[in-house]
Amino acid sequence: MKRVAARELKQHTGAVIERVQRGERLLLTHRGNPIAIITPIDRAAFDEILNREAADAESLSWLKASEPAFDFWENPEDTVWDRVEPQLSD
Repeated sequence: MKRVAARELKQHTGAVIERVQRGERLLLTHRGNPIAIITPIDRAAFDEILNREAADAESLSWLKASEPAFDFWENPEDTVWDRVEPQLSD
């Protein structure tokens, strides 16, 4: 794996991006110490993650949209019901 220093990344960002787009994996170093690996993404896996997150957000959005419908729930006028004991049926 080839190395790229943080300074080189800063000065030649476009060239580094091109190398990664061509499939090259690079070890990013800062003052000689390895800090990260820059690698191309697996496009299919990335698209799958995005689709899953979108589906999750869509499935939960109805809950967020319905929150105002329950604003009445904690109505101070209804506190009388907190003192009523349930009747047991025989």
